[in-house]
Amino acid sequence: MRAAILVVISLLVCPLSWGYPSYSAHWSHRSVIYFAPTNDEHVKQFLLETLMNECELQDRDLVTLVVTADGYSMPKWVKEEFNLQALYSVYNVAPHSHTAVLIGKDGGEKLRWGKRTDWEQVIETIDVMPMRKVEMAQKVSPCSA
Repeated sequence: MRAAILVVISLLVCPLSWGYPSYSAHWSHRSVIYFAPTNDEHVKQFLLETLMNECELQDRDLVTLVVTADGYSMPKWVKEEFNLQALYSVYNVAPHSHTAVLIGKDGGEKLRWGKRTDWEQVIETIDVMPMRKVEMAQKVSPCSA
């Protein structure tokens, strides 16, 4: 009898552990990866604008990363965790171009743009996503003051 109970508990618990984190259908955040050839004025402008829009980005669980073809990354841990050249291949970005990619919590590409970032468009794109609509219904934005 005890063996049967243990088997039933094991069958119930194991699938739950399989689902986290490797097999999860959703990520815990959204991402913008900004690709550039070097750490130039466009990268610096992008980083400045992320600071200016920090509240809106945090409210939307948006993580921003910068990757350059010459090896610069922001935050610095990105180049330790990822193969930077592989990121260029995965997102089909030419190393000599400025390309930003918005990735949703489902891991899919939602928006792509060039050197300049239209943060209003990025925020609007996020806000029409089904997962974001649920988030907005559950809590009030701390940035709406």
